Amino acid sequence: MKLHEYQQRSVEFMAAHPRCILSVGMGLGKTAAVLHYIERLRPHSCLIVAPKRVAETVWKQEAEKWGLWTVAESMEVVKGTPAQRRKAWDDTMHPYKVVGRDNLGDLFDKAHPSRPIRDFEVVVLDELTSFKAIGSKRTQHVFHLAKSAQRAIGLTGTFLANGAIDIFGQCAAVGLADDLKAFYSWRARYFKDVMAGSGMAWHKWRLVVPLDEVLHQVKSDIFTLDSKDYLDIPPVSVVAHPIELYKDERERYDNLEAFLGCDIDGVGVSVKEDAKFMKLQTMCDGFIYTGDTFEEDGFYDHVVRGPHSAKLEAVADFCERCVNENEHVLLFYAFCAEREWLHEMFEARGIFYMEVGKPGAIDRWNAGDFDGVLMAHPASAGHGLNLQSGGRILVWSTLTYNYEYYAQANARLARQGQQKSVQIHIFTAAKTVEDGKQKALERKDKEQGQFLAMTKQ
Repeated sequence: MKLHEYQQRSVEFMAAHPRCILSVGMGLGKTAAVLHYIERLRPHSCLIVAPKRVAETVWKQEAEKWGLWTVAESMEVVKGTPAQRRKAWDDTMHPYKVVGRDNLGDLFDKAHPSRPIRDFEVVVLDELTSFKAIGSKRTQHVFHLAKSAQRAIGLTGTFLANGAIDIFGQCAAVGLADDLKAFYSWRARYFKDVMAGSGMAWHKWRLVVPLDEVLHQVKSDIFTLDSKDYLDIPPVSVVAHPIELYKDERERYDNLEAFLGCDIDGVGVSVKEDAKFMKLQTMCDGFIYTGDTFEEDGFYDHVVRGPHSAKLEAVADFCERCVNENEHVLLFYAFCAEREWLHEMFEARGIFYMEVGKPGAIDRWNAGDFDGVLMAHPASAGHGLNLQSGGRILVWSTLTYNYEYYAQANARLARQGQQKSVQIHIFTAAKTVEDGKQKALERKDKEQGQFLAMTKQ
């Protein structure tokens, strides 16, 4: 196989820019281009950091698929127990390490958190937007790793996932900023906190200068390609489903919104001001988490459900209609309790469903041996999966605010190879905090479009 012309241009760009970002649209082969660049460069050592599933199932397999055997045979996926990971790090026969981003702590001594215990000639950061938060451990880790490397490459399909405020962290992650602490003066120069003085416990930063001014110093180190310019992507339609809450649901929602407390089916619930927004989102689905901890690693605090959920019932009814018409549905949810309630509703309606992480689920979906609903969370299944062969209907049971998750999840079906027009169905509870989600995503999409127009090659 040969690289496309635009992939070859990205290889040449990496060769000319020791620290760079490939903001390349989904489906344009960023991984293959980087692997060919590594094959050409032949570095003594290389570190590829990616989401866990991508690290373990994509990079080495892609090198083998392209016949880049020198690269593939030099690769080792660092995973497993701490002892297994130590053995993998110490294996000098495989100097190209591929690691999940959550295991970056292996490379740092707790006594010296800014000094990596190993240096790499090349550092590759897959899904660069996951390193945008400058206060996070993972961003601090990759900042120091990239700083000590000779070359650093960041890969993303949605550079402005949540707006221009993301720019600094991603640039710093590949070494295009000298000091993470410079973020605060950078933010003060280009942004205004529109929540300042509101009494609220959070910030909302709005860009107060033209986007081109913010990008001026780093634009030459960003290589941008837009999928629409190169791929035959089928028509995509977005269908909104605003659902009116039942009368008792509306009363509970309004009480919580106004008074930080409500009564659900005889159970009194109170929440803190800083948690209210997240609680209101779950109330749109007819339940609430009663503890202070929201959700973590698939586990969640005690859940109190109402007797029904107008929105989830509408989702289940829609999925049932689709299945009865021989349409397969890819459904994205936000909360564990939401997922469990949908399971129950599907079972009551006789709808077959599978979670995307279940062994064999993706193969069955792509083979067409799937008369039902494939369920997934956008944070774990929104990247790297080719699902266009299995269906054309995508449902957002609860819409995400994260533009990257939204765009990446939609691209599981709306991508090259899809033979049918794609429908994206978005369910929201009318007259609630969910009303602003689609508007926020549209604003982020517009900002991403401006960025592409300014930087595309």
